[in-house]
Amino acid sequence: MSQFDDFAQAYQLAAELPYRVHSVVPAMREVVGDVTGLRVLDLGSGTGTVTRQYAQWGAARVVGTDISGGMLEIARAHDGDHPNVEYMQLDGANPTNDTGLDGQFDLVSSVFVLPFAANQEQLSGFFVTARKALPPVGGRFVAVVVNPDYVRNPEDYYAPYGFTIGQSGGYEGAPLVLNVASQGAPVRFSAYWWSRETYEECATTAGFTTLLWINPTVTEEGLAKFGPEYWTAFTAAPVATILDART
Repeated sequence: MSQFDDFAQAYQLAAELPYRVHSVVPAMREVVGDVTGLRVLDLGSGTGTVTRQYAQWGAARVVGTDISGGMLEIARAHDGDHPNVEYMQLDGANPTNDTGLDGQFDLVSSVFVLPFAANQEQLSGFFVTARKALPPVGGRFVAVVVNPDYVRNPEDYYAPYGFTIGQSGGYEGAPLVLNVASQGAPVRFSAYWWSRETYEECATTAGFTTLLWINPTVTEEGLAKFGPEYWTAFTAAPVATILDART
């Protein structure tokens, strides 16, 4: 069972936090550009928050995959109005899965999925899964990951944005604990820290040839709604960064 099965509702709340709504997701949309008519695979789709947005942005076909059946149940319940959206239960870290998805997509995306790889083999598996889903030339994998340069101390640096993050050690694959605020007690997720160099190694080994890193900014709407001061700490050291890997 995935750790997310028990926390599917809390995950949905996390997806609605201001830093994701007004920074991470808009930044990702800017990076991916116009998706009209594209076939998109959302790797680690969770409750489908980003998956259904691809359909709203004009993608011709959108497939969301996730290891958690609980997440997918919520996603399917929300997507009755999007006939070009479908979901599949899949362990994206295992590229040996025979899914029938190989070469079927123009774009693969993932939002805070790669940091849940518990070891480098799993991390590489995500990149291989993404690469297999794309054409030999012209495909893209856009992944939002925990910024390797996020602020570790103090651990409550990001508390104003609805979460805290703690790390055990500074080595590759060091455990991360994300505490996401909820109406009850904070919900804890276990993830792992990976350096830019390790992400890049896994990407190039999987067959991606061009790699770009982009830090998210804050939308004008977000600045107006919460005020520039609210975002000062986040923009100085965003918890997220975006890897744009191309074939």
